[in-house]
Amino acid sequence: MNTLLLRYFGFIVLLVLLVASCGQQRHDWYRKSFTQEEQIILAKSLTESIGSYYQGSPGCQLLLEEAKGFDPNNATVYREIGVPYLKRGIASAFPHYYGKAADLDPLGWVGWRGYLYLYFYRDYERALADFNRLDTITPGVVDYPQSVSVDFMRGICYLQLEQYKEAIDYFDQHIEYETSVTGFKYIAPETFLFRGIAYLGLKQPDEAIQSFETGLGLEDYNADLMYWLAKTHAQEGRKAQARSYLDQAKLAFAERDYNRRPYVEEFYQLYEVDLIALEEEM
Repeated sequence: MNTLLLRYFGFIVLLVLLVASCGQQRHDWYRKSFTQEEQIILAKSLTESIGSYYQGSPGCQLLLEEAKGFDPNNATVYREIGVPYLKRGIASAFPHYYGKAADLDPLGWVGWRGYLYLYFYRDYERALADFNRLDTITPGVVDYPQSVSVDFMRGICYLQLEQYKEAIDYFDQHIEYETSVTGFKYIAPETFLFRGIAYLGLKQPDEAIQSFETGLGLEDYNADLMYWLAKTHAQEGRKAQARSYLDQAKLAFAERDYNRRPYVEEFYQLYEVDLIALEEEM
């Protein structure tokens, strides 16, 4: 019995010593020193791995925060942290993170932030400021943040600010450049839609109709262009043309051939109630 007690006591002492030893050294087991180059690589790797998580989830955000700790100069990390706030409309957080990304990498994120100011927040002055700043970074180059021409987006900004002549000038500049680079037939019909609306703002319905018709020449089944043609002809008292375009617009709309974009409403978004209201007016 005494032998068993001694063995048991010895086991307890050994266990206590092991635990004490672990308590003193366990921080050394997990300590890892990284060089600056390794930290940059690790931050990039962590950022690239967020695809395994739902965007904006705690796991995703914690992973990005860890990446930021390793490399606080990684602009993409700040941008990725800000995306969920942007899409959820948390305006208090969006400018901070995208602003930091733009500060760290102006070429990569200033124009992108302008795009978001325009489409997500309808902040036309800030959007214009970013587009103009981007021009100073890439003089003589037409930039395409989020694959959209800055000239086209500047046209939208001025249109929404009711500076119609400036809007038309930028739409024309966009049309001229796109024609020389990719060809006229590849210009988005929205260009002619928005330019036509700008002409209506200047009380020039004939020029507006010409712009809408040019857009239809590129996409002959577009409910938005047909609706605005119907609306303009109706205002000018040409009821037969208005009726014809409205009927076509209704068919195209039913086929979902109208302008729309994810997350946010398109500028001059067309709804069924617009078609109904125009029909009742006629």
